[in-house]
Parts: sequence; structure tokens; C-alpha cells
Amino acid sequence: MPQSFPVFTGNCPKNVSKDAKYSIRSLAGESVVTLTYITDDGERWLATTQNHPELVEIVNAVKTAMGDAPRGQFYINEYGQVIVPVAQGTYYLAEENYDVPLEFEFEGKVLSGGGVDFDGRALAPGDLWTGPHPGIPYVLKAGGGDIFYRSHPRPFVTKDVKLSSAVGADAARALANRIQQVKGWRGGRFYVNEWWEVFAPVDGGLGLEYRYIGHLDESDRDTWFPKP
Repeated sequence: MPQSFPVFTGNCPKNVSKDAKYSIRSLAGESVVTLTYITDDGERWLATTQNHPELVEIVNAVKTAMGDAPRGQFYINEYGQVIVPVAQGTYYLAEENYDVPLEFEFEGKVLSGGGVDFDGRALAPGDLWTGPHPGIPYVLKAGGGDIFYRSHPRPFVTKDVKLSSAVGADAARALANRIQQVKGWRGGRFYVNEWWEVFAPVDGGLGLEYRYIGHLDESDRDTWFPKP
């Protein structure tokens, strides 16, 4: 009997770039977790890891149960939930709490979503984000008063889910102001990854560049969106 998986009703990433998601691919006859990493000078690295066979099985189980071919893209949100989209556009919850950190080695570099640079030094808010880009997108409202994400509760319907509705206007504004310090008063998209690290694309003068915003610690999580 095929496995059943619940539809994921939280923040489902849509219209994100290729380097903002993980994928399962077949390389040399083996299914591995892969990451596309774009360097400052425009190189695209295909980084892989064979250290997550359980994660490969989790993603493939959803794909095949829903009639898709195995492998393909997936996401891990800040709560460790593994989210798998299938061909018809529905997102499924594949795993409630995947807590094995994804790290990729490529040409002597360790790529991970932790808040450190390639030399292991801790990043400070405003520093260049050299980590990979997979993460869950949120939007800072212009002026820094609130944060929201856009959900799709049913066909042809969208809904802006506001942080202020979940934790109150004052708490939402305080956290949004921290993000605004790096993102800017115009607001826009930023990302939170499974390490609870926050980063965002900003206008660097010569085009978009990614900057580190900070880490959401245990106290911050009390004023964040609840776990779906």
C-alpha cells in the first residue's frame, strides 16, 4: 500500500532561483543530495554529498507516492521540516524534523548554512553572506513594520500571512526592525534557513549581493511564525 503524506500548509517556496533549493540527483548511478552554488565571479558549482541516504529515501518516497519520478527538488525549513513539491504544484511534508546538518565539500571549501565564512569565522550582521542560498523566503514590508509570507490556501487564492497576526504588532515590529538594518527600508525578500540563519539579497551598487542579517536564537523564536 503506498505511503501517504500530509499536504504542507505552511510557507511553501515558489518562484525561487535554482540555487535557493536542494535537489536529489543521480550521479554515477547513485542518488545524492546536491546544491548549486554561485560564486562571486559567476562560477556555478555543483556540490554533492553522499552523507544523507535517509534524506534521499524520504524525498523519493514522496515523489513516487504522488506519481512523480524519484529525485528532484526539496526544501528544509527553519523547523527542520522537509518539504517536497510534486509535479502538480502541491507541497507535501516528508519529514517533521530532519536534524542532520547538510554540509558540502567542494574544491577545499565547506559549504553549509551556518553563519560562518569559508575560514570558519563567525559572521556579523551586514557581512557578505558566503553560504549557500537554500532557505525559506519571507518578505519584509517597506518601512520595516512587519514580516509576511504568501500562502496559497486553495486554487486561485493567495493570502499574506503576517507575523504581527501571530505574535502581535510590537514583537513583529521589533524583529522586522532588526532585519531592516541590513535589508533596507524598502523591504523585500529575505531567507531563513534550517540553521536559523537569516540572509538577504541587497543592492550592492554593482548588482545584487547577499548579506548576513543574523541568527534567530531561542528567544527570537518565541516571536517568530509558529511551526506549521
